[in-house]
Amino acid sequence: MNGTVQRGTALIIAMVIAALAATVAMSLAANQQQWFASMMNRRDQVQAQALAQAGVQWARQILFEDARTTNIDTLAEPWAFPLPTTPLENGSVEGRIIDVQGLLNVNNLVSGDVDVAAERARFERLFARLGLPSTSLDAIADWIDADSVTRASGAEDGWYAQQSNPMLAANAPVVRTAEIALVRGMSPAAVTALAPYVVALPAPTKLNVNTASGPVLAVSVDSLGATGLSALLASRAETPFTSVADFRTRLPQGATIQSEAGFDVRSSYFLVTVVARQGDTRAQARALLERGKGAWPTIVWQTLE
Repeated sequence: MNGTVQRGTALIIAMVIAALAATVAMSLAANQQQWFASMMNRRDQVQAQALAQAGVQWARQILFEDARTTNIDTLAEPWAFPLPTTPLENGSVEGRIIDVQGLLNVNNLVSGDVDVAAERARFERLFARLGLPSTSLDAIADWIDADSVTRASGAEDGWYAQQSNPMLAANAPVVRTAEIALVRGMSPAAVTALAPYVVALPAPTKLNVNTASGPVLAVSVDSLGATGLSALLASRAETPFTSVADFRTRLPQGATIQSEAGFDVRSSYFLVTVVARQGDTRAQARALLERGKGAWPTIVWQTLE
């Protein structure tokens, strides 16, 4: 009897050991597969990031070559056409270059190197068009300027220090437009509404009339109605403006600009966005490029996600 029990016990123990060994083997195999998948995913991510960064270099090359061959920047040039989704081995890449001097530079609201009154008028029209309070422009200017003098509807350190999340005014140029969501009277929703028309650039800039969108031109030119705007855009599409004087002479009847100083037909700042995919991974590079006359474009800032 005892022998039978011992044999039964030994059999059970053997079965338990066998099951345990099988479980361990399966666990090791699963872990190995997870490790391998993780390594493959990491490899794909690195490759996708490398492709995205290479796309930024592609943009620098295109802008450099463009500057060597033309004296104006228009939407009919190669850099202005998006790079469509291009298949690659195990992935794809796509990208685009935007002339951000076709947008309103929020830092122009303060800079002493531009006609601040004219810049303010542009923003007031834009804010009215979007249903945003123009009084917020005082607060934006206070956020940017270096002094502590509060404008009529503005805010300086004293106001920000009393909020539920106390802070100080930046008293410096805006780096990214998302930053103005922190300004008194502004919000993320307001910044989203402004995003297609506004940019933050590190130096005073002029508006490129060859690349500005219809709404931006509409708020930048006095008495430019919808009919006149359509005619102006059609004229530009047929023949880009060769100079600001050319732009001025081709304005529709009744439309005027007070000064040519805030306009240009050539740009220095461009925003590049490149999206690369490898396997199941995705990487995006964004870079603000500054192109000097005859110089290789420099990277003002760059992000990689």
